[in-house]
Amino acid sequence: MEIVEHLLLVYAGAMLINVVLALMLWWRHRDPHYRALVWIWAASVVTFVLQGALTQSPLVISLAFASVFFVNTNLAELLSSTVGVHYRSRPFFVVLGVAVVACTAASLAGAPFWMVALPITMADALPLFVTAVRIVRQRRSVRLSIARRSLVIVAVLFGLHNLDFAFLRDREWLAPLGFTIALLFAFALSVTTLAVAHKAATEQKTRATVELDAARSIQTRLLPRGEALVGIEMASYVRPAESVGGDYLDTYAFGSDAWFFVGDVTGHGLGAGLVMLMAQSTVSSILHAVPGIAPREVNCLLNRVLSRNLERLGESRHMTVVSLQRTGGRGRFLVSGSHDDVYLWRARTGTVEIVSIAHFPVGVGFLPDLEVDAFRQDEIRLEPGDVLYVGTDGVTEAARGGDPRAGLFGEAPVLEALQEHAASPLTELKTHLVEALDAFTGGVYDDDVTFVLLRVNDEEGA
Repeated sequence: MEIVEHLLLVYAGAMLINVVLALMLWWRHRDPHYRALVWIWAASVVTFVLQGALTQSPLVISLAFASVFFVNTNLAELLSSTVGVHYRSRPFFVVLGVAVVACTAASLAGAPFWMVALPITMADALPLFVTAVRIVRQRRSVRLSIARRSLVIVAVLFGLHNLDFAFLRDREWLAPLGFTIALLFAFALSVTTLAVAHKAATEQKTRATVELDAARSIQTRLLPRGEALVGIEMASYVRPAESVGGDYLDTYAFGSDAWFFVGDVTGHGLGAGLVMLMAQSTVSSILHAVPGIAPREVNCLLNRVLSRNLERLGESRHMTVVSLQRTGGRGRFLVSGSHDDVYLWRARTGTVEIVSIAHFPVGVGFLPDLEVDAFRQDEIRLEPGDVLYVGTDGVTEAARGGDPRAGLFGEAPVLEALQEHAASPLTELKTHLVEALDAFTGGVYDDDVTFVLLRVNDEEGA
C-alpha cells in the first residue's frame, strides 16, 4: 500500500503540473489548442479525485471511471483539430449514456465486476479509437508529423489501457502495476499533447502571418503611387495600427479631372482592411463604369453595395468617407461625404478654414435604404497656393504615449502646422506632421493614421 500511495502522489503531482502549464500557455497565447490541453488535464484531475473518492460498490466505481470519457473526448478533439479530420462528440455522449444504462443493469443483475465495468470502459475508449481509425484512413491525404504520429499511437494505447480497468481494477495485488502504467501514460501524454498543441498553434500563427502579409501587400500596392495629376501637387501618409489597416485612400485621374477618396472603416486590423478593399474595388468599378458620375452619386452607390455585402457577412461596420472630385481642370472641387472636418489653408490670407463634411447620415455601409436624394454635395474652390488637408480621426485622436488618458493630439497641431508650413513643399509639411505625431505618441498608435494634402498649381488655379 505504501508503494501505491507514493505512486498516487506522483500521479497527482503530474496532473497538477500539467494543468498549471496548460493554463499558463492558454493565458499567454489564447490559442484553442492550448485551451484543449487545459480541458484534458483538468478532466484528468477530476477523474483522479472521483476514482479515489467513489469506491463504495462495483457500480459506483464503474460510474466514477466514466469521467475518463471527458479526458478522451477532449484528447480526440485535439487530435482531430490538429490533423484536420472530422470530429463530432455528440454520438459518443449517446454511447456513454447507453453504457451507463448497461452498467447499471449488469450491476442490478449481480454480474461480476468486469461485466459491470466493461460497457463504461468501452464507451470511454471509443472516441480515441474512432479518431485514430479516421486518421489512418486519411493517411494518404494527411501528412502526419512525428509529434502527431506519436500522439495517435499514445492515444490508442491509452484507450487500450482504459479497457484493462474492467479486468484489473478489482484485483488489489495489481494496483501498483496499474498506477505505474497510468503514470507512464500521463508522462507520454504530457509530452505528446504539448508537442502537438504547440506545433498546431505555431502553424496557425504562421498561416495567419502569411495571410496578413498577403493582405498588407495587396493593400500597399493599391495605395496612390504618385500618379500624374494635371495641375495638382499631392502628398499623402498612411500608417496602419496593425499589419492591415481600415483607412481608405485612393486617387483617380481622368484627363484633367481627378478624384480623391479618404475613408475610415470602423475598427482596424484584418476585418477592417477587408472592408476597405471592398470599398476600393466598388469605387473603382463605379468610376470606370459611369465616368460622368457626381461625388454624391458615388457615395450613394457605395453605400448600397457596402451595406448589402456587410449584411451578408454579418459585419456591423460602416465607413466614414470623403469623395472629392476636381472638375474642369482648375481649382474647382465637388465634395460629398460623412467624415471628420477638412482643413483649407488660404495662401492669400494665411488662415485656415474648417470645412464640415456632413452630407449624409452616419457614413456608408450602415443604412442600406438611403436614396440618392439623401446625399448632398458642396463645392470647394482652391486658389493658387491653397492647401487642402483631409485626414482620418487616427490623426486627431492619436493618444499621448499611446494612453488616451494622457491626452489626444487634437486638431490644433494640424492647424498650426498648416499655418506655419503650408507655403513649403507638401512633402515638408507632411514630414512635419508625421514627426509631430510620432513625438506626441511615442510611436504607439491604437488606430490607423491617414491624411492627404492637395494644392493646385498657379497656372491651374481658380
